[in-house]
Amino acid sequence: MVEKKQIVFDLRLSYNGPLSIEEFYKEVEKWMEEKGLQKDIKRKSEDVVSKGKKIEWIIEAWKNPVRAVKHVVRLRAMFNNVKEIKLKRKGHTVKINQADALLVIDGFLETSMTSRWTQKPLYSFFRTLYDKYIWLIGSTITEANEAPVTEDCYDLHKRLKAFFSLYKMKVG
Repeated sequence: MVEKKQIVFDLRLSYNGPLSIEEFYKEVEKWMEEKGLQKDIKRKSEDVVSKGKKIEWIIEAWKNPVRAVKHVVRLRAMFNNVKEIKLKRKGHTVKINQADALLVIDGFLETSMTSRWTQKPLYSFFRTLYDKYIWLIGSTITEANEAPVTEDCYDLHKRLKAFFSLYKMKVG
């Protein structure tokens, strides 16, 4: 059985303005490639409503740095009121999207330690007592792998924030 620990909860980024949704997808793919992450698409939906399109894209990017540990970064991107607009830039007509975007980033650490002897209840009890009252032996495998998940989540947040501000500067 897999134990799932949520490290980063509900890291949000909202944006309202011009953007290219295709370029957004490419930027996320490029970030995953740089980090060595694999992608699992959970949902990709597109609905047409009266004010424009409504797009929802949920992915999980993951990697296994250690045999029994899996780092997971979940990105939920929701675009509302997506409209295609035409802008004149340097004598050329450019098609670009106008949308309200809300991004939610979560970070998880999945461990599969059921077959390890360190997961036995008696061992865990004595290890906890020893760590708390005598001498700290060291972090568990779960605690040792929390920092990279946090770094990946905040790095993605920073990267997408820069992506959106770049689009504001390009078009605005």
